[in-house]
Amino acid sequence: MRIKKHNADLRAVDYSQQHEVQQEIDRFLRALRSYPDRFAREPYLSFQQHLSSIVTAVYPPSADK
Repeated sequence: MRIKKHNADLRAVDYSQQHEVQQEIDRFLRALRSYPDRFAREPYLSFQQHLSSIVTAVYPPSADK
């Protein structure tokens, strides 16, 4: 019985990690699509800064840090 529960737990972890990776890929692709327009407005903005602003918008810094 323990093995079945362990396997179910691993599948849940795998799904969670897969979902997290897919979200990261989606944010990166969104940044790729939107960067040219933003760069036209802010030519000194690097892609890394733009990507970071997208990630930060999704995950704002917590107040306890």
